[in-house]
Amino acid sequence: MPRCLALPLSLTGLCLVLLLSGCGDASDLGVAAGRYRLQIQGAVTDTLAGPAVLRSARDTRVGLELGARDGPGLSMAFTPRGTGGAPDAATGRYDVVRAALLNAPRTDSLPGLVAFLSLPDARFEATEGHVSITRAGRGAVGGTFTLEMTEQAPALPTSRTIQVTGALRARRP
Repeated sequence: MPRCLALPLSLTGLCLVLLLSGCGDASDLGVAAGRYRLQIQGAVTDTLAGPAVLRSARDTRVGLELGARDGPGLSMAFTPRGTGGAPDAATGRYDVVRAALLNAPRTDSLPGLVAFLSLPDARFEATEGHVSITRAGRGAVGGTFTLEMTEQAPALPTSRTIQVTGALRARRP
């Protein structure tokens, strides 16, 4: 092969390899289909993993249940954009809103998210953060989340705060 072709072909091959390695499916989230993984930092430190279930909530909300019903886990509900009122998830970023605001009309027309984390000895509510749904198909979603959460314990003089990050690939039961 002539030297004048060797370098351009090598660069073309390298670019093709880099391009193809960047193309993946939801498995690039690091969790299997129907599963989730999250890390908790702050006043509580833990790692949780388990089943991830996608549910249609009432009205136009979508629910995500991360964890077994009788154990620790994260529950999220959000109102997706662009689904014409159908309770199906759509890709996009969903920012945390106060639970009372989830059904309120929003002037910025962005959808909202509420999230609650249940642990054996504590319950937390999201105060800031978001979930990014990067994959949405019929009966399945995939994405990542970053949440700031505050403990729901009115009897305590100060509330504990935590940061929760993770990935999910939820599917309908």
